Amino acid sequence: MNPRTLSRLEMMRAAAVVAVVLAALVAVAWQFVEPAPPRTVVIATGSASGAYHAAARHYAEHFEVSGLELVVRETAGSIENYALLNTPGSGVDVAIVQGGTAPSDKEKRKELVALASLYLEPVWVFYRGEAQLERIGQLAGRRIAVGAEGSGVRALSLEMLAAGGVVGGQSGTMLVDLGGDKAVAALREGSVDAALFVMGPTAPLISELMHTPGVRLMSFEQAHAYARRFRYLSPVTLHRGSLDLVRDLPEREVQLVAPAAVLVARKDVHPAVVALLTEAAVRTHRGGDLLSDPGRFPNDTLTELPVNEQARYYLTHGPDFLRRMLPFWLAALIHRFVVLLIPLFVVLVPLLRLTPPVYRWSVRSRIYRWYARLRVIDERLRGELDVEQVRKDLLLLDQLEHEIGGLKVPLSYMDEFYDLRLHVGYIRGRLEERLTVPGAPRTEGALKHG
Repeated sequence: MNPRTLSRLEMMRAAAVVAVVLAALVAVAWQFVEPAPPRTVVIATGSASGAYHAAARHYAEHFEVSGLELVVRETAGSIENYALLNTPGSGVDVAIVQGGTAPSDKEKRKELVALASLYLEPVWVFYRGEAQLERIGQLAGRRIAVGAEGSGVRALSLEMLAAGGVVGGQSGTMLVDLGGDKAVAALREGSVDAALFVMGPTAPLISELMHTPGVRLMSFEQAHAYARRFRYLSPVTLHRGSLDLVRDLPEREVQLVAPAAVLVARKDVHPAVVALLTEAAVRTHRGGDLLSDPGRFPNDTLTELPVNEQARYYLTHGPDFLRRMLPFWLAALIHRFVVLLIPLFVVLVPLLRLTPPVYRWSVRSRIYRWYARLRVIDERLRGELDVEQVRKDLLLLDQLEHEIGGLKVPLSYMDEFYDLRLHVGYIRGRLEERLTVPGAPRTEGALKHG
């Protein structure tokens, strides 16, 4: 074989060793690479006419631009949304829920995280009558619509009414499971005396009730006390005329308490989906409203659940460098392989530096193999003369010298290389001596190898 070919083969063998080590590292690291983000994500909201549903539609448009589909599922409200999130196989990945409605079961909470508080949605208490009511306790003895079964409105209404001393079934108080349009209709018709709602100030139902004769809005004079007792509530002020400047509604400043609408997800939702949802929430809600200044929401406060760290980072610092510079799919792809690329980069440089030593080891092993062949010839020289074998050994030495002459040896091993050539010459001389002086006495002595 051509000596240059031999040299190339040695280099290829060294590179192959490095490649095998690198492939093993890739195989191990691959086990930790995240799967690709799902093409379809399901979000649970509330009724089709509600604010949660409308917000989720905006999120869906943002997902569509990024190449993913966000399926918006209509539900009865926050209680059902939490139940769907905690039910394996429901298909629901995320949900918009009302603050104060998280499951009390710690095991169920462990599987959920908050992504962001989206905006404040006050508790509105509308009632019939001329008297000005300022405390929840003044509703005792009345027929009160507390929201539909399974809704977050009902859960919060019952909690606040109990705290205010209004207990269903006593002192003539009747709690009616009506919410939304049905509660508005019942209040207008007089089949209920009061109704509680939880929604944003621009909701059509609020405007309708504000313009309904005989129906008044309660101002929570104990707003700060409620906010201290229920940490998910915030005291807010609805300024005079903020709902209708022309009709000057409300006619005075109104104190309200407000939970926040919260974007909640299962803990195992893909990180790329978390980033996209948080980005969609920021773009949808950052403009502010009648109750909050621009930029206040979304944020990582006013949640009952721990906040996802990736979502918290986005809310605090904005999108990372890759998301700012690249399309969603490409940024998600790079994020997937970061866990693979970083350790590989750290290992690859030492591996590349290892290639020359591996190559030198390969050369040294070949030198050792040549010495082994020389030793066999040397041992035959100690035996009886066999002219035919001597000629064969000389041909073998010619081949050996040809191989050695075409080999490129690292400088650090040149001493061994030249020693080898000297020993080849020594053995050749002894072989030629046996052919020219057959009767001469045999030379004793072993071949030395350093």
